[in-house]
Amino acid sequence: MNGTILGGRYELIEIIGEGGMSTVYKARDAVLDRIVAVKILKDEFSKDKSFVEKFKTEALSAARISHPNIVNIYDVGQENDIYYIVMELVDGRTLKDMIRSQAPFSIEKAIDIAIMVCDGVHHAHEKGIIHRDIKPHNILITEHGMVKVADFGIARAVSNGTITYGNNIVGSVHYFSPEQARGDAINRTTDIYSIGCVIYEMVTGKVPFDADSPITIALRHIHDDPVSPRTINNEVPPALEAIIDKSMAKDPAQRFPTALELRNELLNMNWESEEYAGKRSGKKYLPLTSGLDERDEANLKKRKLRPQGIALLTIAILGLLFGVVYTLGDNFFGKEIEVPDIVGMEINKAQEELSKLGLVMNVEARQNDEEIPKDAVISQDPVKGRKVKAGREVNVTISEGSERVKVPDIVGIDIKVAEERLQNNGFKLGAAEERYDEIKNVGIILAQKPEADTLAKPGTRVDYAISKGKSPNRVAMPELKGLTKNAANTKLQNSKLILGEVKPQESTQYFADQVAQQDIAAGVLVDEGTKVNIIISTGPGPSSKTRTLEFSLPSEQPYYKVVIRVKDARGSREVYSILHKAGDTVSVGINYYENGTAEVLLNGKLNKTYNL
Repeated sequence: MNGTILGGRYELIEIIGEGGMSTVYKARDAVLDRIVAVKILKDEFSKDKSFVEKFKTEALSAARISHPNIVNIYDVGQENDIYYIVMELVDGRTLKDMIRSQAPFSIEKAIDIAIMVCDGVHHAHEKGIIHRDIKPHNILITEHGMVKVADFGIARAVSNGTITYGNNIVGSVHYFSPEQARGDAINRTTDIYSIGCVIYEMVTGKVPFDADSPITIALRHIHDDPVSPRTINNEVPPALEAIIDKSMAKDPAQRFPTALELRNELLNMNWESEEYAGKRSGKKYLPLTSGLDERDEANLKKRKLRPQGIALLTIAILGLLFGVVYTLGDNFFGKEIEVPDIVGMEINKAQEELSKLGLVMNVEARQNDEEIPKDAVISQDPVKGRKVKAGREVNVTISEGSERVKVPDIVGIDIKVAEERLQNNGFKLGAAEERYDEIKNVGIILAQKPEADTLAKPGTRVDYAISKGKSPNRVAMPELKGLTKNAANTKLQNSKLILGEVKPQESTQYFADQVAQQDIAAGVLVDEGTKVNIIISTGPGPSSKTRTLEFSLPSEQPYYKVVIRVKDARGSREVYSILHKAGDTVSVGINYYENGTAEVLLNGKLNKTYNL
């Protein structure tokens, strides 16, 4: 697709990255003349209309976020079946690449990176946007050490769409929160859990949980505690291990409530504190033999169960569980309900539909939408068809209606008045195109795009064509070479042209003070008033050449006055003028410069021309 132009302005240059959902191109924004990154959805996602709509909605929402630690989204667009996001091009590496080559990081470096991640994530949370897929692959580090979190819009669109796509778990299960793995409702602490996983990997070089299959990893997030970071890297301070533990608590209520609190805890961490030494998840981890004498150890060995006893006990427990499940049925696990499709419904009707099924509506956000009417549902989470427990909250985003407004009419008015009119209506002047016009005066707007009364977003730039006045007459460029500067200027004035820049330059073709070059060739049609630049020779000029002209005079008249004129690089001059008898043979040697002609006149009439 290199060379393809999207949206009439983004020229794709080269592929700079590729992921499971999209391909990233380096591109040039022709309107703002800057280099950007363009992320294009892959075909399998572009063909899913439901996903595309959620993708567009969430990407537009993310585009409203602006923060130094977030990759800025500039534009969201569609070109036929191509859906794309235009974003800031970050010159740097992903945190995942750095972990592969440098982990474990120094504690200071890991904390610095985590603090900047928290700053960006907290800003997004305050705008009502949860990332849902924080991972080292989505964290970019510039050459100057600035951290930028990417893919806010695209991660949320995936999560709103479905947890799987093409039978593969979407996102990186190594950084999933337990509630994501269970398919439960999420909030901002979901991102905090993922940040905890990222810190863990930075200081240990390993992910908290790993296994052969994504499902197994997800189950480990739900049920298992990770290996102590200090066991892997003894440089990890006890206080930092405690912060990681709290961030990765299984219960969201036990985590840091905001990314800001996690950031402040990292910033103010007491490196020397032993407050958390030996503690993990609120439990003390003491050596198994601590405080035991030899007699206690012998008693412990006696109390160990034999293999037969372990087998009988296991059978008994399984039988008890089976009986409880069989007796209680749905009441044991909770009744499962299939979530209905409420996207596009008016808010009150959607709430009524959910209430009938024992589900609860939770309005997460309100935002403008170009297609969904005001007070209707833009997106829902969980999506339609997902089975959930009774009483479960369904998070929805409600439309505030279209944000677009009418573009004012600026055609036929002066440029200054047009700019003021656009600003008063929330628009800006865009790119200008100058045209000649036989009716409109200079500075009057001739056309605009977008056209008047069409709908566009506030802040849109309105391109325009502006009058340069009547088109001038066209004249043929005169020959100036060989003339003096004054003679050339006079000749240009006679043709209603203007002498422009005059530069001196050595020449072996033209003598000093003669025009050696003109930037517009003789004979070319140009507008009246065009400036013509010339180069004046500083010498030395051409070397002289000699030639002998020999010819016989006719006998029609008794006498002939023989005149010879030479035209060459030095100009036109008479070099011979003598009276001869009829029938005489005339032999004359002449000097000339460069190429030219010699004319022989007999009694005032041209008789012969020689090319020199």
